[in-house]
Amino acid sequence: MSTQTKAEAGHDPRHQVGGQGPAGVVEAASANGHTSTQVEYRLLPVSALEPFAIRDIRPAVCERLRERIAEGGYNPARPITVVPTAFGDRYLVADGNHRLVVLKELGIDVVPCVVRREDPYALAIRCNEDEETYAPMDLFDWLDVIRRLRDEEPTQARIAERIGWSREQVRDYVRLSERVGAEVLDLAKRHQEGRAPMDGANAPAFNFTEGWFRTSGLYDLPAKYQLRLMEAFIADKCRWTKDKVQKEAAKYRRWMEFAKIAEAELVNSDDLEGVIQLIESDAFQTEAQLRRKIADLNNEAQNRLYCGDAVHVLEELPDGCIDIVITDPPYGIDYHSNRSQYSDHITRQGIANDELHDALATFDAVCARLARKTKPDAHMYVFVGWQTEPQFRAIVEKHGFTVRNILIWDKGNHGAGDLRYAWANRYEMIIFATKGTRPLNKRMDDIIPVPKIP
Repeated sequence: MSTQTKAEAGHDPRHQVGGQGPAGVVEAASANGHTSTQVEYRLLPVSALEPFAIRDIRPAVCERLRERIAEGGYNPARPITVVPTAFGDRYLVADGNHRLVVLKELGIDVVPCVVRREDPYALAIRCNEDEETYAPMDLFDWLDVIRRLRDEEPTQARIAERIGWSREQVRDYVRLSERVGAEVLDLAKRHQEGRAPMDGANAPAFNFTEGWFRTSGLYDLPAKYQLRLMEAFIADKCRWTKDKVQKEAAKYRRWMEFAKIAEAELVNSDDLEGVIQLIESDAFQTEAQLRRKIADLNNEAQNRLYCGDAVHVLEELPDGCIDIVITDPPYGIDYHSNRSQYSDHITRQGIANDELHDALATFDAVCARLARKTKPDAHMYVFVGWQTEPQFRAIVEKHGFTVRNILIWDKGNHGAGDLRYAWANRYEMIIFATKGTRPLNKRMDDIIPVPKIP
């Protein structure tokens, strides 16, 4: 049956106040086309309607509706489709959420509605697929729908059943939302056809689809390269062909492969940032070009001075890379000088870690690392004082080095020391030790006469 609403009879419903007005009931085919469902036509208060926002409200759509309704009144031929809630006087708007926003802004009190008792998701989707809808569903609407349904349903199959899709379609959209960064999707959404341009009236627009993303190559890229590709695509007015998009994605994949090579093969890790910058400026078109650059940097890095705590700096070096160790650690004698003319000189203050326990502990920690960092045939020279040479020798041997000699450095001039009870000291001792059986380049005397440098 049908009824004539007040709007149809010539009354202006824009400021209608009061009850729900006349109603009509008809039998309509349900979504599957086999059974029938009861449909009611009613005038309902706008205040009784609640938005069921399965997608974003588009400002441009609201603006067109606002102009149309303000000029000619609400068109009763376009009733809002609603679903009753558990509360008898409240209704969810399955179709007409843009219109609901405008009705509230214009102060319209009642509106003609179609009342249906169905799943609001399925109903909203079916209505929004109508060819006469003000704002057809696009990729980003579907992503929002599926995201919300994932919070309600345990499986993709159940989501597919509710929205009338195949499970494979739902899977593809879930994969898109998981593989493409949120910032990239947000940028694409701002330039989607049919949405209000947010970057100026002349902002480029493009019809982004699930298939476009799936075949673009973006899924294989990290978020920063996805965003870089999308920004370049939009900067070129979204005019790239699919082949151009895929070639751009392939370029970023090449950068990723080059970055892995550089990270693995650069001797000096401080060079990595500069090489990455060259990679990302597309300076290397082939792997051979990159490897030539790495070889040049590695040659330069062979003569490099590291300044820092040996215990920590040694850990930064690769295992088995050191040919020779020459070290002059604190001797463990708590040395202080009384002869320096400057009161704040380091020899007056004392040397760090020069108490016996600290000196031996520090040297032990260094030797533990050197056992790993030295080559199998490395040589080691350790400067020591005569007072603590046995303890230092024991640590050297403990970590797998073979002591070959104790060398004597004749400085050519004695120091101060005990001026009354001890011979004047003009030498220091050097422990010479090796790993393996690498011979000396030249056999020399075990006394080395080299004057010390003041």
